[in-house]
Amino acid sequence: MGDRMKKIDLAKKLISNNSQLFKCPVCGKEMNIVDSRSLACINKHCFDLSRKGYINLLLKANKSKYDKDMLESRNIISKSGFFDPMLQQINDFILKHISVTCSQRAFVLDAGCGEGSHLSRILAAIRNKSNAKLQGVGIDISKGGIRIATRDYANIIWCVADLANLPFKDKEFDIILSILSPANYGEFGRVLKDNDILIKVVPESNYLIQLRRVFFDKTDKEFYSNEQVMKLFTKNFYLIGNQRISYEVELDETSFNHLLNMTPLTWNVDRGKMQKANKMRISKITADFRILCGKKL
Repeated sequence: MGDRMKKIDLAKKLISNNSQLFKCPVCGKEMNIVDSRSLACINKHCFDLSRKGYINLLLKANKSKYDKDMLESRNIISKSGFFDPMLQQINDFILKHISVTCSQRAFVLDAGCGEGSHLSRILAAIRNKSNAKLQGVGIDISKGGIRIATRDYANIIWCVADLANLPFKDKEFDIILSILSPANYGEFGRVLKDNDILIKVVPESNYLIQLRRVFFDKTDKEFYSNEQVMKLFTKNFYLIGNQRISYEVELDETSFNHLLNMTPLTWNVDRGKMQKANKMRISKITADFRILCGKKL
């Protein structure tokens, strides 16, 4: 009980200190902490803080294929360092942006944060290399993911929320992250400050290619194409950075099982191909990402 109370009190403090970020997802009015542990607008639309330390701002329940088990596996893979070279490139973009803007205080939104590991690791790395005061905000439609985030990563505002209806005021964020998740460029452009940056990460053609060859051999899914994603990004944002990061990661049997559990590639794959992948005991897997950095047009 004490730990839960501590988490809800921390969430209350973080949200209260940064309540200027929020707008009501129902009517769009500004919001404030009321009755100690609720976030409400002047029209009395009220959202309670969870005892676990997050706030649910969804207007209706949504099912997500990203369930708790899947996101637990992604959290384990992330903590193992699987994504670190990709995250380092994101850090470089952010550090360059901060140095140019001389921003000492910045709000960072991870839109589609999953279980929160990427945002937490990025914030920690930036703080180690600069004097910038960063406040992280992570949102995801998956309540299971947000619950993991609140359990493992402190001092970040965690929200269950919809990308299509971000519960934030216009032009409040200095940096928006969209890492291997869907994007809503209209909403991103609305909540991003002028002259600040959006960083989007998408898979490149060889991402997890060893699994793709097993699951999708000689089909159009064997190789991933992000051509349409690139076109959509540049249609909505001015591209100022474009970097490909490709590397191999060694996996033991446990890590490989977590990788299989965390990737959407396994969705709808038949049992025979899953068994084949397990028997192959793949010891190295390719990580291959395209990292885009853009500003509003």
